[in-house]
Amino acid sequence: MKGPEGRAYLGAMAAAANYGRANRQLLSDAARRVFRRATGARLTLVYDVSHNLAKIETHTVAGARRRLCVHRKGATRAFPPGHPDLPRDL
Repeated sequence: MKGPEGRAYLGAMAAAANYGRANRQLLSDAARRVFRRATGARLTLVYDVSHNLAKIETHTVAGARRRLCVHRKGATRAFPPGHPDLPRDL
């Protein structure tokens, strides 16, 4: 991903992710306003995640640690309990 094509791909993907986040924010804000008008209750965001991105991650392949571009089409990464990237209570 160091060449011009890789950098262009990652840049385009980041732009698409930003667009998706902004779109989710606008849609959820509209839904919150309608819900509040109809019920008087307030809705809060619990979790927001993009589910269609490639990320640079480190994984063990054939016994060696390697930095890889991982694309989980339509899925999000899951960590096991106690993983250092998770809060302690998880």
